[in-house]
Amino acid sequence: METALDRFGRVLIPKKLREELDLQPGTVLRIEESGQKIVLQPVRGEPHLIVKGGVLVYSGSPQSDVSRAVQRHRQERLKKLSPFGKKR
Repeated sequence: METALDRFGRVLIPKKLREELDLQPGTVLRIEESGQKIVLQPVRGEPHLIVKGGVLVYSGSPQSDVSRAVQRHRQERLKKLSPFGKKR
């Protein structure tokens, strides 16, 4: 099979290969250079969501200040749930 770069440097992976490798829109591909070759490899890690005690839990590594985000979310939920936080 052959394909060509478009003017923006993009490559179209033929449909047959996308189907065989189960490549969906949004699939992350790792790009590596190997001599005069370019290797594209799907990044298929373990899912970051797992079920613990019947609850869906994130199991990955945080990329930002998670404690601040959790605190902000709690405050917003308390405002919504509190009878004093609702406008009458």
